[in-house]
Amino acid sequence: MNTNDMDFLKWRMEEASPEDLALLDRVADFGEFFEDMCFAPGTKPYELTKCQAKDDDGEWFDTSMSLPDELEYFSYTWFRYKVEKQEGLSGSFNHLTSVLTVEPDANDSTILHEMIHLHEFLINDQPMYLHDMLYWALYRDLKDKIPKLDEIITGHAHLLTESSLFNQGGLHDILFLLKSFDLDIRMGYPLGTVFGYGRIDDFKGYDYVK
Repeated sequence: MNTNDMDFLKWRMEEASPEDLALLDRVADFGEFFEDMCFAPGTKPYELTKCQAKDDDGEWFDTSMSLPDELEYFSYTWFRYKVEKQEGLSGSFNHLTSVLTVEPDANDSTILHEMIHLHEFLINDQPMYLHDMLYWALYRDLKDKIPKLDEIITGHAHLLTESSLFNQGGLHDILFLLKSFDLDIRMGYPLGTVFGYGRIDDFKGYDYVK
C-alpha cells in the first residue's frame, strides 16, 4: 500500500463523517462523466492521442501516445471530500489542500461544478497542449449539439465577463464553460445549470439538440 492509499484510508476511517463519505460516493457515481477529462479510451479526447507505430518486424499497428501518470491512473482517492457550511458559497475546490467541499443542502449540479474544478486543476498542472486538446475535443463534440455555441463563447470570452466571474469565484474559463454544457446535456438540465453564478439567465434563448 503506497503513502497516498494509507492517507486516504486514514481519512476514511478516522476523519470523514458519514456525510463526507456519501459525497465521495456521489462523486464516484459521476466519475464516468469525466472520463474525457482523463483522455480515457472511447472518449473524444482520446481520439487525439491515437497513432501508429512499427513493431519489431516493421509492421505498422494502431496504438496511442502515452499520457501523464496523473491522467492514466487518475483516482478520486487522491482528494478529500467535506460537507459543511461555507460563507457565501454552495461549493468549492481548494487546489492547495485537494479538498472538494459542498454545503449540506448542495444539489447534484453543485457537485458537478466542483468536479470540473477538480479535473481542470489536474489538467492545468500538465503541459498546456493537453488543455488545448481537451478544449478542441469538447468544442467539436458540442458544436452540432448547441447551434449558437460560437455566439455563447464569444460573449463568455469578453474581458468583462471573465474578469467578473473571476472576482466572484475564481477561474471559469472557456474549457470550464464547455464541460459544464456537456454535463448539462448529460443531465438534461437547461444550459447554465452546472455553470451556476446566475448564468442560466444569460443562456435563456439558447438550447441544445435533444
